[in-house]
Amino acid sequence: MTTTSRRVLAMPAIVALAGFVGTGLGAEAPGAHEAPSAGGVHAHPGFRAHDATDGHGGRGAAVVRSSGPLSDLDPTATGPFDGASAAVRISLLPHGGSRTLLLVRGIDGAEGQTFGAHLHAGPCVAGQPAAALGHYNTDVLAGVVPPEISDRTEIWLDFTVDDEGGRATASVPFVPQPGTRSVVIHAAATDHHTGTAGARLACLPVVW
Repeated sequence: MTTTSRRVLAMPAIVALAGFVGTGLGAEAPGAHEAPSAGGVHAHPGFRAHDATDGHGGRGAAVVRSSGPLSDLDPTATGPFDGASAAVRISLLPHGGSRTLLLVRGIDGAEGQTFGAHLHAGPCVAGQPAAALGHYNTDVLAGVVPPEISDRTEIWLDFTVDDEGGRATASVPFVPQPGTRSVVIHAAATDHHTGTAGARLACLPVVW
């Protein structure tokens, strides 16, 4: 599928999210030293344009954010994300596509380790890793066979733990369609050939 086709596929999402932009909630973007709030999922009417940047000097308007404690997907085992919190924000980019920011705080005993994290198509349900379904993939949604598995058709948010926290951003040429989604953190770094990253350890709901 061409880049043009993928952007056409993303248009319904852009239209659906257009109403989220421009009402001026005025919340500051999560920063490197800001702890995620414990308020759960926040699907906001919009943010002022200055609340998000595209990482390349451009401006983007945040359309949805979620923050709170991570849900444990493997409650039978002790893991580094037990008790950790996270924040996610998805922003529209000015020339098409979107940018996702992930912040994780309170990671225990995993300094220097890299973990894979991805936007998944299904919900975040504690103790039920399969509920999150597969990665959110624009080719899969479009019925492309075989689908391309890459950081252009999926949102990959791998991070390396530093000072008990992690941070990742991903810019992609599409806008995720609204739905009951989740960001899932995996046990290993993402394999760029297969998109896999090991067992599912924790998740955060992202709903809009």
